[in-house]
Amino acid sequence: MNDTSHIELAMAERETPLMLVVDDDVVIRSLIKKALQNQAYDVVEAPNGSEGVEMFRKLHPDLVLLDVLMPMMDGFEACSAMRKLDPERTVPIIMLTGLDDVTSVDRSFDAGATDFITKPINWSLFSQRVRYSLRTRDMDFELRKNQLRIRHALQVARLGYWDWDVRSDQFYLPPGVLEMLGINLGGKQFGFAELLPFVVEEDRDRVKQAFMDARNKGQRFEIRHRIQVIGETERYVYQQAEVVVDEAGRTRYVMGTIQDITAMQRAEDMILHQAFHDQLTDLPNQILLSDRLSHALKVAEHSGSKVAILVIDIDRFFLVNETLGHDAGNMLLVLFAEFLHRYVQEGDTISRIGGNEFAILLESLPDINLLHDLIRNIRQALHEKAFEILDEKVHLSVSMGIALFPDDGSEAEQLIKAANAAMRKAKALGGNQECFYTSDMNRRVHDRLRMENDLRNAIDNKALELHYQPQVDVVTRNIAGMEALVRWHHPEHGLIPPIRFIPLAEETGLIRQLGSWVLEEAIRQTAYWTSMGYLLRVGINLSARQFAQDDLINQVPELLRKYKLDAKCIDLEITETIAMQDAENSIRKLHQLKELGVNLSMDDFGTGYSSLSYLHQFPLDVLKIDRSFVMDIGKEGGTGAIAKAVIAMAHSMNLEVIAEGVETEVQYEFLAKHGCQMIQGYLISKPVPAEQFEKLLKK
Repeated sequence: MNDTSHIELAMAERETPLMLVVDDDVVIRSLIKKALQNQAYDVVEAPNGSEGVEMFRKLHPDLVLLDVLMPMMDGFEACSAMRKLDPERTVPIIMLTGLDDVTSVDRSFDAGATDFITKPINWSLFSQRVRYSLRTRDMDFELRKNQLRIRHALQVARLGYWDWDVRSDQFYLPPGVLEMLGINLGGKQFGFAELLPFVVEEDRDRVKQAFMDARNKGQRFEIRHRIQVIGETERYVYQQAEVVVDEAGRTRYVMGTIQDITAMQRAEDMILHQAFHDQLTDLPNQILLSDRLSHALKVAEHSGSKVAILVIDIDRFFLVNETLGHDAGNMLLVLFAEFLHRYVQEGDTISRIGGNEFAILLESLPDINLLHDLIRNIRQALHEKAFEILDEKVHLSVSMGIALFPDDGSEAEQLIKAANAAMRKAKALGGNQECFYTSDMNRRVHDRLRMENDLRNAIDNKALELHYQPQVDVVTRNIAGMEALVRWHHPEHGLIPPIRFIPLAEETGLIRQLGSWVLEEAIRQTAYWTSMGYLLRVGINLSARQFAQDDLINQVPELLRKYKLDAKCIDLEITETIAMQDAENSIRKLHQLKELGVNLSMDDFGTGYSSLSYLHQFPLDVLKIDRSFVMDIGKEGGTGAIAKAVIAMAHSMNLEVIAEGVETEVQYEFLAKHGCQMIQGYLISKPVPAEQFEKLLKK
């Protein structure tokens, strides 16, 4: 804050104006003091100019009455010294001089005086002159405050002005505006010619044309452009100009404003970027992908080249979210996006188009072999790589769908849809593979969407039912348990096998609702048969999603309490593949389930990739031999060696063995001979509805 600001602040805070009277004549001082006090002013006195200057510095008076002729320091010197303390002349200084002393009046104004009063003083006019000076001071003070407000407003808005006298070619841009723009000319004169080099080269012709049209054609303009200052990043400015013409209609002046809109432009750029980019990975989103694909198709149409679009889906991504959490899932998506960048060329586009779906756009593809190389490189790298997430190593596989222009479509939306259809086909085939689009896939996609809607309705309307396949004791052939298997009777297509709708439910997330319904219905039905005196154990298959969900640990005991069923009557089955997808977490989850008192079974054993070291750590009760190892027993060349080995291994681990898919007496006898405790299969019964199963119990 400068001295003047201090003076203004002191004056503004004072309720009663303070007058400083400086005169060596004590009588005159006393008369002036009395006259001022009669007007309710506060008064301080100084007997000479030197003391008067010191009191001015300390007290910041509202008005000074200063005699011209004084010893030590006369009024002219004192006035000059006061003005050095108050360069903006905020304090009125009235000089007291002789009536005929014209020279003293001129010197007073040169020294910075505001007004003068002649001696002898006309006391009737004295008070009016003082009030007038104070009122003028107040008006000046308000004017400066308004100017300061405007200056601050312009600074906040980063707005300045300029004018151009076309006739004299004088271009005026205030120093404060140059400073705002970061332009320093080292004191050299500034004109339009000096402004132009600071405009970024790409915008320079456009800016020059706007100014020339204003000068030569009288055209007003509004223009955004960039300026570049050495050592700084580009700035964005917005200029508006109006034209003033003379009587002949010729341009006389061009007056304009210039505003630094860098912050606004960058905010707009950020908003625009966010509108077309995925916020998590910062990759282009589907909107921008479609736009770039449309442009690539137009170029390819003229050049005759191919365009490829790959849609990539991370297989079983839901397991990461449900076992490690959504934050871990997001981290994995970011790492996967970085991974893909290593395998595309400059000019190609990687996009995130859905939750765990990505796309790669290959523009102007000169050779289809490059596409095959890309797919092979991605697969090979994924096979060798483990993504580290929260101290866990996660291995990924992907399903890819590929569509080509012009073979599979001529529009962006059509090609993306085709690539998606091909990707869905790859997933339906088990994942970890790629499919190129074929013409019948759209029909399959349509059928799949219909099937999804029908399945959703079936779950919501409880249109599914459980069938039960008996499990019998090998020694007594009595039914000791059963496996609950879900069936869907479609109103149009009849009985739909689980192999068709269970993967669909897994992929769409409907498996969570479906699994919860199966769990509750199996427990309810088993509790009912138990109340009738049948001691049974029901096998309930857990899907990958159901096994991963955290609320399973709470859901099972709640249902057991609800239907008053002993936990030992429940046999929760997971497949070997599910258990080994994340073995460490599977061990933890299985131990949590075991603490509930339920039985645990590993289904389809031998078809996955279990490590015996892990198998020993799983708290299992039952090992189920897959039907593929049973079906060759009794056939020519079939030795049943794998079935024997599995039974022996299970016994060594104190596990009960259930063989699936038993269809012949030969198979039954073989399994009984080698120590298999329970069997299930068509030899006993196919899966049947609850009513028919109840009849089997009563036989």
